[in-house]
Amino acid sequence: MASIFSRRLTGSRLTQALSQKVQNIIKNDSFSIIPHPEPDLLHDLPLQDYRYNNRYPLFVHRDARRIILGDTSTSSKQPTFRVTRGLDFLKVSFWMKANLAQGDFFGILDFMKKQAQETEKECIPVFKENGFDWNLYRTGARMYPFRLKSGDISLLFNRRKPGDKIPNCRLEIGSLSCWSPGFYAIYKRVITFLAAYGFEVVKERVSEVHLAADFIGVDIKTTNLDKWEHWIALARKDGEHNGLKVQLHEPEPDEIDFDLNFDCRKFSGLNIGKGDLMLRIYDKGTELKRTRATHKQLIFAEIWGLKHYNDQPVTRVEYQLRRPKLREFADSEGKRIDTVADLLNAIKSLWLYLTTEWTRHSQNPVNRNHNQSKAKASEFWQKVQAVVWSGVFGYVRTHPVKHRDINQLRSMARGCLMSVCASLEIEPDDIDRIVHLCKDMIEEDLHKYFEDEQEFRQRMITRRNEFRATLAG
Repeated sequence: MASIFSRRLTGSRLTQALSQKVQNIIKNDSFSIIPHPEPDLLHDLPLQDYRYNNRYPLFVHRDARRIILGDTSTSSKQPTFRVTRGLDFLKVSFWMKANLAQGDFFGILDFMKKQAQETEKECIPVFKENGFDWNLYRTGARMYPFRLKSGDISLLFNRRKPGDKIPNCRLEIGSLSCWSPGFYAIYKRVITFLAAYGFEVVKERVSEVHLAADFIGVDIKTTNLDKWEHWIALARKDGEHNGLKVQLHEPEPDEIDFDLNFDCRKFSGLNIGKGDLMLRIYDKGTELKRTRATHKQLIFAEIWGLKHYNDQPVTRVEYQLRRPKLREFADSEGKRIDTVADLLNAIKSLWLYLTTEWTRHSQNPVNRNHNQSKAKASEFWQKVQAVVWSGVFGYVRTHPVKHRDINQLRSMARGCLMSVCASLEIEPDDIDRIVHLCKDMIEEDLHKYFEDEQEFRQRMITRRNEFRATLAG
């Protein structure tokens, strides 16, 4: 379906200026903290804060520079390290009112879903709108019969009325899109996409958020983070903290889960708490290596300012908050965290509370029988508490990165073709015959697929939508 939002930025002077701006950000090696005004979160970000590329759209906020914590002087004995911070996952629920005069959106989904269910396909392409390439899946999710997906972004729908307790739409933004181009750019474009089909959002509510900070140059194995006696998990201080009112309902500190993770018998991470409120600290480089996700390795290498993702150790500190816990926080006037704008306004206070009151890592073992609040935070935890959360909108990518690992798929294809050749008892040292046979099989099979041109095109578009990086429209 052709996009009804085909406007593009024109004017070579503006494009060149913004492109140069992005290049300056990428080339900046100082990584110093730069003063900036607080963004007005109740209005759209101004157009000049973005660069649009027809081949690969990039949205870059002024505050996209990496920040550095610690002593930057060369005479310091303590090594400096950089930190990048951002949302790693965001789930937002919407209550929407439909304007049927702008088309029957659910009628389209019904028709296309029946088409998908009449075949063995898992999904089919349905919309190409506003920078997204949506696939519709033959099965929905709990309470949501319609499920659209573009890259690592999901949109779920049901036919409930906007006044029901259960929302009629849910947006889920995955890790890669949260970091780049940024959850806020995705969120705003999804709102525009919904408006194009006559939906007006009358209520929204953040259902889950993951706050993550990556410390480049910190090896988790050199810390004492695996020592429970160094941890303070108060988790029971109600009251006001930096303008944030807290009314938590937590178990006793001794009842909070504390789980350690190991990789080849070496400490690789820990979890504190579970479910609705949880802290994860882990070796991000080891996780990327273990999952063998080449596409993620490339994008995080760029975000961290490294040539390769494993050039330096990276320790991630990540807090997971779900709706039952988010609703226990409010500002000084009693307004709770409901909308994305509310979340952005509260994010600094949330991080401060979570790292100073809910969990804290101390420099020395804690005497549980004395005043734990006076225990000095460890050097690493002081860096965690000092992370700046202003202007969290996303990072620049210098080249397209797919949402699937192409090298891994090629490896799978090679393995399958080698198995076919082996079953035909081709001599293992006859590489020319093996290559020739594989080429003939691929050519023959693809031409058979192409006999039904419409079916072939739909299959290719569906697979492209699964691979294409977000907003690569």
